[in-house]
Amino acid sequence: MLRFVHCSDIHLLDLVGAHPGQFLNKRLTGGVNLLLGRGRKHDANLFDQIVLHAREYAADRLVITGDLTNLALLPEFVLVRRKLREAGLPVTVIPGNHDTYTRGSARERRFETILAEFMDGERDGGDYPFVQRFGDVALIGVSTAIPSLPMIAVGRVGADQLARLAGLLERVGAEGLARVVLIHHPVLPGVAKPRHDLLDLAAFGRVIAAHGAELILHGHEHRRIDGALAGPRGPVPVHGVGSGTYLSQKPDRHGAFSLYTVAPGAITRVYHWWNGARFVAEPAAAVA
Repeated sequence: MLRFVHCSDIHLLDLVGAHPGQFLNKRLTGGVNLLLGRGRKHDANLFDQIVLHAREYAADRLVITGDLTNLALLPEFVLVRRKLREAGLPVTVIPGNHDTYTRGSARERRFETILAEFMDGERDGGDYPFVQRFGDVALIGVSTAIPSLPMIAVGRVGADQLARLAGLLERVGAEGLARVVLIHHPVLPGVAKPRHDLLDLAAFGRVIAAHGAELILHGHEHRRIDGALAGPRGPVPVHGVGSGTYLSQKPDRHGAFSLYTVAPGAITRVYHWWNGARFVAEPAAAVA
């Protein structure tokens, strides 16, 4: 059994040491967005509260499905690493599109280099997917993070990673482990905003249909999304969580995190949303 807290899109910001030349690319539009309001819509203190809740729940692990940074700047990654090391419990991360915001950040592999300690696991080649085993549960980290043009936030798994994912799902599934797939972009058709979608969504769906999983978790859209993909032995639950640091009070767009208890044949979730003063916990629910 594995008990973990899932959050996403925490967007921790640190511009200390950044120089103007680093904004002569996509970061120019990202910086403008921060100045025009995005920076006021997120509060890093909410992430600190999520960590405190995870400790109070005696969670085995904290899981973050991408967009840990805003602009993929070096000081942001250093801040994220420090915050995760100070969390007081083990952490698993995967990247989001904001973590490979520019071609330079992707080329330098800042996410994989600076946050490597939080992605330790088995691999069949390449950085992703990776598998972390915890008794009868496996976390499987997938990357959809690619640099894109301004005002575009698409993702891609890629044919090579999809082939490795298929092999890992088959092998881990044959061992009887509960497989939890971690991915940043939504994998359900029609839920992503325009120019925010997963470019090979159909191909990912075919891998799940053929090899299965017990649960798929994602972020990216800053809202709660619940659904399912077809699997070889029935529907595979898909849960998207709201941004962990978002201050919005719009329905399903609150700052949020989930507490999961996972074992083969039994998964429960407690969803928590920010009501403007504290995180409110919904009743525990079995995940079909």
